[in-house]
Formats: sequence, C-alpha cells, structure tokens
Amino acid sequence: MSKEFKKYKARIFGELYPIVSDEDESLILDVVHKVDVLMREISEKYDSTDAKKIAVLAALKATEELIALQKEMQQEQSQSKKIMTLLEKEELAL
Repeated sequence: MSKEFKKYKARIFGELYPIVSDEDESLILDVVHKVDVLMREISEKYDSTDAKKIAVLAALKATEELIALQKEMQQEQSQSKKIMTLLEKEELAL
C-alpha cells in the first residue's frame, strides 16, 4: 500500500518553500524546524545573512551529525553481534 503524497509550505530562514512528501506531517514539521533553527544558529554564529552559504554550512553540519550517528550505530551493531555470539557459545556449552 503506497502512501499519499501531501503538499506543504514551509518557512525556513525567512523563505517559503513548497514541500511534497509522503512522510507524516509531524516528521516534516520536525525536519523543517530543525533546519530553520540550525540555519539561524549558523547565521548568528558567523554574523551572516547569505542564505546560500548558511544552507551549505547547515547541510555540512547535518551530514556530520548523520555520519557520527551511523558510526555509533555500526559500533553498537558490532557489539551486539559479539554479545550474541558469546550467548550462543554459552548456550551450546550448557
């Protein structure tokens, strides 16, 4: 069963953007809010209003966070596999 695409209008860093997505509205609102906040924080930090540069810096920051989370998840999966292997060995020893 396919999801229905919905149209949204989102204001990010003072600009209105049309968004078409099949994701839940709450997720779209969360993403829009996070991007807007991130761009505003970067704008204040670097005392800049150049939306294009701020958007690139926001994309870099978001990607950095994503990569860090992916690495953390890979480490946790590896640790889980090790634990499962140990448990299986213990189970076979019983």
